[in-house]
Amino acid sequence: MAHISLDNLIHWGSESDFEPINLSRPREEEGHIILRAEALRDCARIAFSKIAYTMPNAQYATFTEIIEDPASSPRERFVAASLLENALIAARGTFPLCQDTGTALVYGWRGDRIDIESDADPEELLAQGASEAYAQEKLRNSQMGPLNMTEERNTRDNLPAGIQIRSVRGDALKLVFVAKGGGSTSRTSLTMESPAILRKDRLEAILDARIRALGPSGCPPYAIAVVLGGTNPSQTLYAAELAALGLLDALPESAPGDGTPVRDRLWEQKILAIARESGLGAQWGGSHLAISARAIRLSRHAANLPLAVAVSCAANRHLAVYVNRGGWHIQKLVPPEQKLEETVKGLIRQVSSTAPSVEISHTDTAWLEELRSFAAGSMVLLSGPVLVARDAAHARLLKILETEKKLPDWFIGLPVFYAGPTEAKEGYATGAFGPTTASRMDNYLEPFMGAGASLVTIAKGSRGVEARKTIARHRGVYLAAIGGTAALNAERHIRSLSTIQFEELGMEAVRVAVLERMPLIVAIDSKGNDIYRA
Repeated sequence: MAHISLDNLIHWGSESDFEPINLSRPREEEGHIILRAEALRDCARIAFSKIAYTMPNAQYATFTEIIEDPASSPRERFVAASLLENALIAARGTFPLCQDTGTALVYGWRGDRIDIESDADPEELLAQGASEAYAQEKLRNSQMGPLNMTEERNTRDNLPAGIQIRSVRGDALKLVFVAKGGGSTSRTSLTMESPAILRKDRLEAILDARIRALGPSGCPPYAIAVVLGGTNPSQTLYAAELAALGLLDALPESAPGDGTPVRDRLWEQKILAIARESGLGAQWGGSHLAISARAIRLSRHAANLPLAVAVSCAANRHLAVYVNRGGWHIQKLVPPEQKLEETVKGLIRQVSSTAPSVEISHTDTAWLEELRSFAAGSMVLLSGPVLVARDAAHARLLKILETEKKLPDWFIGLPVFYAGPTEAKEGYATGAFGPTTASRMDNYLEPFMGAGASLVTIAKGSRGVEARKTIARHRGVYLAAIGGTAALNAERHIRSLSTIQFEELGMEAVRVAVLERMPLIVAIDSKGNDIYRA
């Protein structure tokens, strides 16, 4: 029986989905295709530069689908319209789609008749191209390198990249470039289940719990991938990563039990139904937690049953490239139609017109009392100065509090926005600016709020039970921003951005941002009511 490999079943699309790219043409020698080293490096630089600003066409269609769906809640339409306008702004090439420009990932399939000149290392060349793109486009450097088991520092070039090149038969090299943000990556889960769950009711119950546990923190609407089975756990995770990108769409819907993987469309509908019934919606509640689903079944050892769940977020950034004897070809990425812009802006204005405006002041706390008066689910338009700080800055501030028994004066009195923006390009006040996941900072709330700081926090997604209790105890307020609208925020809602502390932390330095009518929802009000815990 022939070996059945996922790598030979990748869904690559049709030739019409690609266009030529002007890179050094390969040459042929004795039946082998020889690639120029600089072409491989330039290919990665071009691909990662493109996906910072544009996504596959199907992703734009998902936002339009939510806007046009009669079942969508007004909040969902507002979120989807904001995501679509964000895409229109990012396509101009100044502000990236998301402030988390991601880990640079490359999945590759190298034919056995593909060689690289001078036996150059393809992974090293692709990593060099990725690094060049991140430097050229001033994309955010998010990679942390270990110093030892408990200490680390930013690598400052967004390397290492995650690159997997697999050997297959043929005379082509196929590559998929992915920029994967931390929020969606953190939604990935892998468990080893009992084969006893291979019953409709039991499997459905487990998937219900796993899908609801995804929550809103990874910037839905999601593409959800569920993979059941695998010869080992790493294969299960690998398949989930590919499925979330649509690369396993061509798998057969049934198989004779010879080990061929299958795609089960009936279970995909069940996954979508579970996501819809969760009520989490596209970030602020509703029916569109997921816009697509993939259910993949793999072979397994009789005693083992791995189950992986993975998602792609609203900034679903990936791009395919291939090279053969005919030269280099790149997947077409077409920005959303500009004719949608007025419709989208009108919808955003319509929803925003009903939201109260709140102006933050250094000199009095009337704004704080006003925020405390709003019930969970209220939308506000916030203006004025906020502190911008996230993981590394919070860890450093906690050490200061523990040693000096107080927090610095500059950290008290203003809202704290959990964010790490990209570097500003010349002539602009800020780079792409959007929220990071709130729950990562939950453990800091009690000590900071007890010291008079972080009474108002701004981030994305839900918070834990203890965080909610802490907010209620100190009469704080948690405001949720829309995840995935970093270009829109940069162009419309950030007046200025300046670093004030911990500059050596790079993108995690503490800054002051001045907001201008940024739309936020009261996710947890001063009484502890929580829109994510109805």
